[in-house]
Amino acid sequence: MSKITDIPYLSLIYAGALAAGVTAVLVFFSWHTGMLITDPVAFAGFIVFGIAIASYGFPAPHVGYVSLDRVVQFASILVFGALQAAWIVGIAALIAPLLAWDRVRGSGLRLTLVRCLHNAGMLALVVLITGYLYQFFGGSVPLLRLDPHDLLLIVLLALFMQLLNMLLMAVIAWMEGYDWLHAFGIFAATVDVAAIPLAVLTALVYNRFEWPVMVLFLIVLAMIVLIVRRLADTRRVLEDKLDTLTAVNRVGRAISSSLVLDELLEMVFRECRSLMSFEIFILGLYDESAHSIDVRLHHNPKGRQPPRRQDVGVGHLGWVISHNKPAFMRNWERETGELKRILYQIGDTPQTQSLIAVPMTYRERVLGVLSVQSYSADRFDESHVSLLMNFASQVAVAIANAGLFAELERSRHELEHRVDERTRDLAAKNDELRAQTERANALAVSLRAAQRKIEIELAKSQQETRRDELTGLFNRRALDELLVKEVNRAQRYQRSLAVVMADIDHFKSVNDHFSHMVGDDVLRAIANILRAACRSLDVIARYGGEEFLLCFPETSRQNAAAVCEKIRQQVESHDWSKIQPGLTVTISFGVTAAPPEYDVDTLIAAADQKLYEAKYSGRNRVCA
Repeated sequence: MSKITDIPYLSLIYAGALAAGVTAVLVFFSWHTGMLITDPVAFAGFIVFGIAIASYGFPAPHVGYVSLDRVVQFASILVFGALQAAWIVGIAALIAPLLAWDRVRGSGLRLTLVRCLHNAGMLALVVLITGYLYQFFGGSVPLLRLDPHDLLLIVLLALFMQLLNMLLMAVIAWMEGYDWLHAFGIFAATVDVAAIPLAVLTALVYNRFEWPVMVLFLIVLAMIVLIVRRLADTRRVLEDKLDTLTAVNRVGRAISSSLVLDELLEMVFRECRSLMSFEIFILGLYDESAHSIDVRLHHNPKGRQPPRRQDVGVGHLGWVISHNKPAFMRNWERETGELKRILYQIGDTPQTQSLIAVPMTYRERVLGVLSVQSYSADRFDESHVSLLMNFASQVAVAIANAGLFAELERSRHELEHRVDERTRDLAAKNDELRAQTERANALAVSLRAAQRKIEIELAKSQQETRRDELTGLFNRRALDELLVKEVNRAQRYQRSLAVVMADIDHFKSVNDHFSHMVGDDVLRAIANILRAACRSLDVIARYGGEEFLLCFPETSRQNAAAVCEKIRQQVESHDWSKIQPGLTVTISFGVTAAPPEYDVDTLIAAADQKLYEAKYSGRNRVCA
């Protein structure tokens, strides 16, 4: 038995019935009450006002787009009354989705009609009911002053309007197969309720002042809407970047856990689908010896296609491998370059409208190509290209590891097979056994060489983990090892050694006032200053957060303090406005030295105590 959400066009039928029913009610009440539009210009102006406000919505988590259209809805009630307000809001809601075509372009005609009809019917009904309740309980129309009775009515009916709006949104979300509980989200409700004071202010300004004041107010309101939209867009961009980095990191960990190539490629397909939306997915491995592409995975709306081989000189896959750079087509109709000419079509599938193909490269060697395609134009943008490039780099590492693992497995199986063969002939063929043993030893040497290769690669990888990713300085793990070595060496030969703790002053305020990206740039700049001021034998490490630890072998406390004072002056005089206008940065140092104590923990604690003194005495100084 099918679910009600599986019935085709149910939501469109519901939206059409709702819009038609509400329109019939409005026509009946308009005829019954003899409604006259006393100020057609204002009536039309509020419709345009409503369309403009709705068109400048901004993305909201789970619920699509949110706007300040509640301003027009409630202000229309307080200016024109319930019936005219319902007409204004219904007309504006019917037209607004058509003008915001960039939001619905990829959704198709059905969803566009659903949005137009449902928004018009739902909002007109909500405004009509709320407006008549406001008038029934004695609310002032038009609203000329805000007395306690009107204020209480507005607060209660604003909450009622929001609840009714969320209930109707939950119904259409359920019919569309979405999680209807998201219709009761706090974010969208907060934006709508917060718009009520603006609605009241709009009505008071319109009802009590001349039109120049109203025009000025609308200009200010438009600026508020644009500012809120810009802030929301900035927030969305930052969240998208964070989501992208998180997703690529998660995918990298997942695919690196598989060393069997076929399992790995299946995992690549699943993880790529979780990162982005597409209709066609192609993964091809480059066979350099045969100069061909082994298309191991090809998935389209008809399902999984059989593997095939194609020449490198054919299609966009070969172009990407030959040029070792990505291919990006945003819109087939607007494409005029070489990619449109070489685009490879499979069978009778619909024409690809947008496409991304990126090389999978490991150590400057092309291992294959990843391609995603869509039948919708403008499905992908530059952010998707960057995401797929990062994803492909992770895949290339995993494929290289899988290839090495497969080579080792083949060597192991071959060795085991040959040893078993010769063991069965041990009694009769002693001489042959010795020959086979020598071969086995040769294979063992080969295996050990391959293992050594892995160990070298692993050592390189471990070396990379000794560095802090942001600053390039030694990290805490490497510091613990290096500091013990330096202290032991100084104690063994009774030589001097200085240890310094450094901390960027007021770094939290840098992150809070200018953003964490600016904070990261500050950390990188401080690291560069430290590297330039210190010797090659000095140990420079990021100790944690905004703290750094410096170890100066063969250096007295006085000389270390002098170096730190030089660094402090360089940090203070550095041109930080290149990173962020208005940014200033200072740094404090705590210096200690051995002898007499040659103990790591004691030296760090002493340096930390001196740093605390520097902080306590005003920061931007060196305490030794």
